[in-house]
Amino acid sequence: MNTSLKIRKLRMLLLGLLVAANNFHSVFASTVLSMDIDELAAEAELIFEGEVLQHSSQLEAASGIINTYVTFAVFDVVKGDYSGQQLELKFAGGTINGETVEISGLILPRVGEQGIYFVESMSRSLINPLLGWSQGHYLIIEENGERLVNTVSESPVTDVRPVANIPRTIRKPQTIVESDTDAAFGVITDVSALGIEKALTAEEFKDRIQQLIRQ
Repeated sequence: MNTSLKIRKLRMLLLGLLVAANNFHSVFASTVLSMDIDELAAEAELIFEGEVLQHSSQLEAASGIINTYVTFAVFDVVKGDYSGQQLELKFAGGTINGETVEISGLILPRVGEQGIYFVESMSRSLINPLLGWSQGHYLIIEENGERLVNTVSESPVTDVRPVANIPRTIRKPQTIVESDTDAAFGVITDVSALGIEKALTAEEFKDRIQQLIRQ
């Protein structure tokens, strides 16, 4: 093998290593505690209706961790003390320069989606700022001129029922493992073909949540 061929093969090997490094994809598992809708309503610091305007992924210099900052337009505050027209929340994970860090079970609100969001804390740095992860994340989908509420897995939400008086051992399992589709217990869904026709409107859903807060 001549010298030029050796150099060429070495360059190809280095290029392959660089490509592999630049397409690194990490996935981290997660376990999320199950919650009921009473707990969500009581424990969320902020509950709001809004729309996702943009994502911005950043590499934190101090920790080397990738986070994604999601900017929301705030349409209506259901609970909490917030008067701004926009809100930025930080979620763990994201993609920078071909390097992706993904947290299993964490669903980033998509740009352009509208929804109702239960924020755990406005001050603490969390892996997912939405209380209960998918349990505190509901989509608003327009259907036949109405704004209807769905879970993040797009199952129509047909009712919200308080469950505080039901024994915990009966009403739900203790944990949800790597869950990205579960609604809070007490949020009733219907995945049948007629489910969307029975779905709550955004206003009805927010009214049910406010009733829970007042109890």
